[in-house]
Amino acid sequence: MSEISEQLNEAVEKARESKLNTIVAVCVAVIATFMSVCSVKAGNVVQQMSSAQSNAVDQWSYYQAKSTKENIAQSMSEQLTVERD
Repeated sequence: MSEISEQLNEAVEKARESKLNTIVAVCVAVIATFMSVCSVKAGNVVQQMSSAQSNAVDQWSYYQAKSTKENIAQSMSEQLTVERD
């Protein structure tokens, strides 16, 4: 009888281990899926931030070019005024 009891206990223990392995495998799969989705979302955020930074740099460059052109035009106007007198 004790031999049957031991075999039964071993079978129950293996079933518990197998169930635990299944639970761990499912948890790992869920966590891996969550991490991959987060990685994709993080990539999208970085891309949007890069685009916003590029737009800001473009606006600043436009402002500088416009200001430089205005200063050149003003200097030329003053120079022509001086030369005319």
